[in-house]
Amino acid sequence: MDLDGTFFPRFSTRAAGLPGPWVPGRTLAAMRTLAIVLLVLFVLLPLGAPVRAEEGESAPWFQNVSAAVGLAGVKAKGGLFTDLDGDGYWDLCLDRQRFFLSKKGLRFEAHLTHGIDFPEIRKVPLGKGGVPDQAKAKDITYAPHYLYFADLDNDGHQDAVWGVHGWWEHFDGRTWKNVAACDPGVRSTIWLGQGKGRFARAAASGFSAQDAVGPAMALALVDVDADGALDLYEGREYRQYGQLVGGGVDRLWKGDGKGGFVDGTEAAGLMTSPQPFTGSTLPPKGGRGVLKFSRPTYGVTHGDWNNDGHQDLMQLAYGRQWNYLWRNNGDGTFTDVGLETGFAGDAITHGKYPDFVRRPPERPFRSNGNTFDLALGDLDNDGDLDGFLGEIAHFWAGEASDLPALLFNRGSEGAFAFERKTVREALPARKFRSGDRWNYGDLHAAFLDADNDGRLDLLIGSGDYPDGQYLRLYRQTEDGDWEEVTKIAGFDWEGCGGISIGDFDRDGDVDILAGRSFMRLNKAHRDKFMGGIAVNEVGLFRNDIGNRSGNHWLNVRLRGKGKGGANRSGVGARILVTAGGVTRMREIRAGSGLANHQDPPEACFGLGKATTIERLEVRWPNAEHSVQVFDDVPVDRFLEVREGSKRLKVSAPR
Repeated sequence: MDLDGTFFPRFSTRAAGLPGPWVPGRTLAAMRTLAIVLLVLFVLLPLGAPVRAEEGESAPWFQNVSAAVGLAGVKAKGGLFTDLDGDGYWDLCLDRQRFFLSKKGLRFEAHLTHGIDFPEIRKVPLGKGGVPDQAKAKDITYAPHYLYFADLDNDGHQDAVWGVHGWWEHFDGRTWKNVAACDPGVRSTIWLGQGKGRFARAAASGFSAQDAVGPAMALALVDVDADGALDLYEGREYRQYGQLVGGGVDRLWKGDGKGGFVDGTEAAGLMTSPQPFTGSTLPPKGGRGVLKFSRPTYGVTHGDWNNDGHQDLMQLAYGRQWNYLWRNNGDGTFTDVGLETGFAGDAITHGKYPDFVRRPPERPFRSNGNTFDLALGDLDNDGDLDGFLGEIAHFWAGEASDLPALLFNRGSEGAFAFERKTVREALPARKFRSGDRWNYGDLHAAFLDADNDGRLDLLIGSGDYPDGQYLRLYRQTEDGDWEEVTKIAGFDWEGCGGISIGDFDRDGDVDILAGRSFMRLNKAHRDKFMGGIAVNEVGLFRNDIGNRSGNHWLNVRLRGKGKGGANRSGVGARILVTAGGVTRMREIRAGSGLANHQDPPEACFGLGKATTIERLEVRWPNAEHSVQVFDDVPVDRFLEVREGSKRLKVSAPR
């Protein structure tokens, strides 16, 4: 939908490169030319016909409308969509500290009266030997390392989880010590929504205790025990960057449904040793307990990987270490199945570097990926979750360093394990400015159906290196292959920061919020390759192809009963839509990947040319795993499904 409320762009003959309107005196040849072109447009390529990437399009799929909606000059390395004020439209949180309220999807206005505190502190970094470096101390407004949103107390308002990454511990070779001069006293907190975009600090709980702080890096909000109260799975990285000894232990904080939390890590079987695994070979079969050591966690997320109705936890490790796939056993405990399912890393674990790198081989536990993000979705519509692992990889690290990869779940074939296909195997080849001295900087990833054709597409946000890292879009074709459509999508977004996807203008297709990072992109680089931009302005890419394609869609939000039922937002629910004989699946998720990747709690389905929905099924994340089914649901609508209700709340685009 355009911002003036129309569904399709106005058609202009001049904009399309055609002769102008007919006036007396036009030649017969010009009229014939116009007739031929119109025949091509309206007969050979009717509105709604898919256009393959290599054929191109006259108009881009997406438009960056940031300036038009009030975000001109607004800087952001990352951001997310969430509904702060409860009006049904997605608002913005940028760089974990600045808020903008949506005005019915037409524009955004700065929101300053939110009530969340961002204290002024003096940051004193640790120097060599654990001595406070007062020379580099500076006064800053402290922004949390993560700021995620979900309805923790089931009152219908979004709450905020404000996480602190401690930097004031020093390892002296034997023990870790708190360097008091470097500790500003900030701690992780919960902020409860009061309505209309206002928040108030919650009473202290285990999560916000003075001794609960750690090297927090990422968060997933999920009800692991299906009691109706959201829990927190907090990923922690190195206590001191690069220091393998004494890594941060990931934590599971169990929620009470009121905004309070207690540490449930050990009881859930998720406690890991702070010491790294030092074996030179993989342990024998059955001896996997030795692998429960802390790894630098740079991302976490959740999903029902094995279709048993329980939300599993996924940990994404940096330092070329194995990822954890924590299977939810349904009894409050978890078991790591990362190695046996292929989730931990690829099969190349010799750790050898190329000959020109004079370093000894890494041990097996240091011979896999630098994993930052995990997109989850049913790519092949076979009823189970597939994935894409966003990785950083370098030419100098050799083949034992994992490349970004698609993970195809083979559960529908009887074995819930992943077949891994790297970006070089599955996606069109990328071009790097530096030739064979390449880097992959795939820090952020998401699945979305960009053109509503019924097949999930892959969005990759790459950054951090100056050799050609962009926001990229890959369209999934009818035969399951992939074609890059970045150019016709309208993206020229080098140095992509955090991403979030959601239908901000409520027109039935998925839009993209993209931050921008100048990491390693200095002024000289930006002058040469990026048009001389000086400000990393946020990008809000409005989707135009979804409606222009003529494909149909359905967007679904959930409303759980809360404590004793499903959590209010339905996080962890599975939604299945059968249209045109094809069943497509989505899960509601809260939190994914590196430092604040979060999409809003809405399931967006492209339906292709199907004009009716035969069946809508919702599998709730409650103790009974209850299922609701609705038949003959209309297309091109927004739905709200309430737990236990026999009626749907249906609304059309404005």
